Amino acid sequence: MRRRLGGVLAVALVVAAACGSSTETPALSGGSGARITAPVPSLTMGPVQLTGSTYEVTPAATTGGSVVLAEWELPDTVNPYFALKMTDNEVSASMFDNLLNITPDLKYVPDLAAKVPTLDNGGVTHVGSGMDVTWNLKPGMKWSDSKPINCDDLKATWQWVMNKDNIGLAAGTIGWQDVSGVDGGAGTDCVMHFSVVYEGYLNLVSPLLPAHYLSTVAVKDAQTKLYPLASLSSGVYSGPYIPGLKTTGQITLKPNPNWQTIGGHAPWLNSVIWKYYGDARTMIDGYKAHGFDVGQHLSESDISALSSVDQTQVKIADSVTYESHTFNNARLNVTYGADATTIINAVKLATDRQAIAAGPLAGTVSIIDNFVSPLTWYYEAIRGSTTADPVTASTLLANAGWTKGVDGYLTKGGKLLELNYCSTKSQVRLDTLKLVASQLMQVGIKVNVNTKPATEVFGLWDTTKVDTLCNLPHGNFDVAEFSRPSHIDPLGGYDAYHSSRSPDVAPHYGGNVSRINLPALDAAYDTVRTSEDFSKVRAAMASIQGIYGSDRNTYELPLYFRKDIWLVSSKVHNFTGNQTSSGAEWNIGDWWTD
Repeated sequence: MRRRLGGVLAVALVVAAACGSSTETPALSGGSGARITAPVPSLTMGPVQLTGSTYEVTPAATTGGSVVLAEWELPDTVNPYFALKMTDNEVSASMFDNLLNITPDLKYVPDLAAKVPTLDNGGVTHVGSGMDVTWNLKPGMKWSDSKPINCDDLKATWQWVMNKDNIGLAAGTIGWQDVSGVDGGAGTDCVMHFSVVYEGYLNLVSPLLPAHYLSTVAVKDAQTKLYPLASLSSGVYSGPYIPGLKTTGQITLKPNPNWQTIGGHAPWLNSVIWKYYGDARTMIDGYKAHGFDVGQHLSESDISALSSVDQTQVKIADSVTYESHTFNNARLNVTYGADATTIINAVKLATDRQAIAAGPLAGTVSIIDNFVSPLTWYYEAIRGSTTADPVTASTLLANAGWTKGVDGYLTKGGKLLELNYCSTKSQVRLDTLKLVASQLMQVGIKVNVNTKPATEVFGLWDTTKVDTLCNLPHGNFDVAEFSRPSHIDPLGGYDAYHSSRSPDVAPHYGGNVSRINLPALDAAYDTVRTSEDFSKVRAAMASIQGIYGSDRNTYELPLYFRKDIWLVSSKVHNFTGNQTSSGAEWNIGDWWTD
């Protein structure tokens, strides 16, 4: 069975949930005397089962044939450790295997590993203040070049990630930096030593890389010379399909001759062809013209364009990726001082998210009040309102001393209340920000809407000019709209919300672009990160979601969970899709065609 891991961080053990109840978060002051009561999470009871997937393979009635996959965006890399875009992960999903995988029903299953290591089955043991994790690799597995897969590969992957010359890792070194050694050598029973308890160990090795191939490329050159796009066939892989030929706008993959040692059967297709279009609408037109078999990276904004496609071939699922507005606390605090918190809470109240869903999104999504997907085991319902309240927003600002001028905009001490909103050039985002600008104008806040290429919005600290407008790492925005994944692992939010992960902190890889520094939030995430007691993890996540639903949340306004949409020909069997970052290709080794 083909199983591809989704995401960079994952939850750890299969455990029974804690018994107990959450406590109510006190009502908080918005800085103006108005009281905003924090919603109360309702702690879910019962066991947490992270194994036991219902995924089943339908054996191939025929083998051979080809599947043409379509994307509208070209990949920048096929190395998942450097992948920053969905299209990077999609194409690499067929080429690499991981120790474990996550199925569409969000359960853990073995991949290169023979079992899921936990405290209960002895795969995890405590050693002093740290822990040992035993990874039992399946015996007899081989890389695409027929070299054996063993513990030396696990050790080499760790050393490669932690090498000081390794620049540009998408997830940094969180977790890896806690590893103190890997034993097992040329064997298949590997012991990974952690100097501290690390909750996210299950999803850390994503994917395993071959030691003998890593040694052929200097670490400082890894971004360009390890699995180079211009010569993909020079790499060594573990997935069911490996690169054959790459031409302009197309990548052809062939079966991995050794994948049977991993997946239990040879890949059932003769070839997989990746075909790239310039944009989503052109790709949809290509499907109507029978130009490919599986199309992906479509979302809620493409639904109207799919109305003329055979709806039995349009697969729509709720995504675990959510759209939100992120507030730059550092910049707003510098600009507005003690009023920054009041302004942010007023903006949250004045933003009519229901109008966004009904307008730019044409009713295709539902507004949310939580960054955690209901599909995850640690989700807690936040009993808050998603209805806008511009009256209370105006009261907050008036009580803080902001007054409207003849032009309708608020000023205080000669300072204009003006916010720079930023996003990518997506039309739906531009339409959303224009709508928000009109909503905030009603309460006296002036909004400047800026849309920039994704390369400028998400450009890395070291490769982007310090004054690039709307760049998230450098903090050149007041409010930004973009998407984040809601990870199956509760530790997934650590990079986005822990104060230590501010991009201002060297080496500037942190994902906390809101620059939020909230001790209670840090403490809760510290508990998540360092606890193997999942009653404590769940309680900490309930606290985090309580903060998120209160006016202590000055860092993010959630909008909606996006939709994952695929176009799938009826000739393709065992296609399931997947809400995680690996997307549809998570089980591509099991696909077959009529």
